[in-house]
Amino acid sequence: LAAEKFSTLSSLVNPRLRPDAEAIKDLWNDMVLYDEHTWGDHRSTASPESQESLRQQALKENFASDAKNRVDNLLWRSMAALADSISDPADTLLVFNPLSWQRSSMVEFDLDNGLELVDLTTKQPVPYEVLSTGPEYHHVRFMAQDVPSVGYKGYALKPASQALPNPTATTDGTIENKFYRVVLDADSGAIKSIFDKELNKELVNTSSPYRFNQCLYVTGADKTPNRALEYSPAVPLPDFTIHGAGSGRLVSVTHQPFGVVARLESSGVNTPKIATEVILFDGQKKIEFINRVQKKQVYTREAVYFAFPFAMEHPQFRYDIQNGVVDPSRDQLPGAGKEWFSVQHWVSAEEGGVTAALVPVDASMVCLGDIFRGTWPREFGSRPGTIYSYAMINYWDTNYAAGQGGDFTFRYVLTSGDHLQPAGLSRLGWDVMTPAETDQITSQDKAMATPRPLDGAQGSFVQVDQPNVVLVTWKEAEDSDGTVLRFLEVGGQASTVDVQTPRVDVKSAWTADAMERKQAALTTSAHGFSFAVKPYQIVTVRLVGTGNV
Repeated sequence: LAAEKFSTLSSLVNPRLRPDAEAIKDLWNDMVLYDEHTWGDHRSTASPESQESLRQQALKENFASDAKNRVDNLLWRSMAALADSISDPADTLLVFNPLSWQRSSMVEFDLDNGLELVDLTTKQPVPYEVLSTGPEYHHVRFMAQDVPSVGYKGYALKPASQALPNPTATTDGTIENKFYRVVLDADSGAIKSIFDKELNKELVNTSSPYRFNQCLYVTGADKTPNRALEYSPAVPLPDFTIHGAGSGRLVSVTHQPFGVVARLESSGVNTPKIATEVILFDGQKKIEFINRVQKKQVYTREAVYFAFPFAMEHPQFRYDIQNGVVDPSRDQLPGAGKEWFSVQHWVSAEEGGVTAALVPVDASMVCLGDIFRGTWPREFGSRPGTIYSYAMINYWDTNYAAGQGGDFTFRYVLTSGDHLQPAGLSRLGWDVMTPAETDQITSQDKAMATPRPLDGAQGSFVQVDQPNVVLVTWKEAEDSDGTVLRFLEVGGQASTVDVQTPRVDVKSAWTADAMERKQAALTTSAHGFSFAVKPYQIVTVRLVGTGNV
């Protein structure tokens, strides 16, 4: 989506450019073909390592890798085209924000030795964390503050004025900020306690058999038939055993410019190494968990979960879908599955006015109250407050042959509060799942001295005045007559939305259907338009205008 937006914007800033429509179509096709639920070779279950099985698996994986390469190429070309119109010299880092609100975001990039970052809006050096070091550079991580909506912010790369200070390191098993006090559990490589200081509430069920963010490996279901492999009450339940990660240790606790970072390591059955980062941010009420899992390739039936036991006996669960919010205890049709659920951006548990919400960045399936057992319940019922992220599974023949080996990353973000509302949770989810993008200007990029109309410090291409409305994408119209913007209401509230496009002279704007056919003319201004949106509605707008740079 970021590539699609910035590709369109680059053509509006520079009318000599056109979005690469064919590349966009190809990458969407590749993504759909990879996700298609198909079988591999006819012998893939019995002989998953046969030549034909491996060939077909590689063929399918190529759809994903090709799509990723197309996205990267489109995004980098688009950002480079935008950078060409921004009045910054060589040795400037541009941070691009694809979302329709101003935000602060973590950024990683390679900083050459002897240089420092300077924020072009404040003229102040920007502190950073060194993640790794090469012969000529440091790979660093820093907080890009207040990057404008669907816009950019510039950072000068200048000779360092002083030596980089060493981060403060401790071996304390308790970390905290003004929002949370977190007690680490070294043995499991996870969390023992999270105390919310604003709510004066312990969030973790400390009597649970599992720690918070603990990796669980589940064996069983190899003896057939069983109800994990087929939907039938006539066959027995699978004989599952849950193995929690252990033999862990606390690697380090460091105080970084953006907060406290704790690193732990653990291991488990067929997961010889689980490296976990816990990030407690300054000034933001959220905790990020980054789990890097080394997984052995096996062909026995298996599943991998991350457990998040909340201190709630019978909570109300909710999760968002593409355009709505679901309470599984009341919103499902008869016969709907109740053992796992597909989450778009967030899942929450609420009890006694306390809401705890989780953004499962890399694994969209969750189980609520218990892991998948194959019981196929008819009613959701009352369940304890543990959310299980369903990270890996090979119970069905269509994915059994894959083997599930290699290095994997599973990220989660936690927040909590008093009656948290869907709009705020959705913005957090979009924020966490939509990284800021970077483009570094080098001497080759601006070899010629030509006018650069865009401000070097920062700039915004779109502003949306309603916090419950997300600009999903901005693309060239299929018939090439103008562009198309799609908006999503995420808070369940009807609103009148005002959209400003500072770099586009608006000629006309229309609502449209999903096929981009015009429906009703909208009220416009010189650089914007407005429209009405219903709760959870997707609104498509056709915009005709020209870039004014």
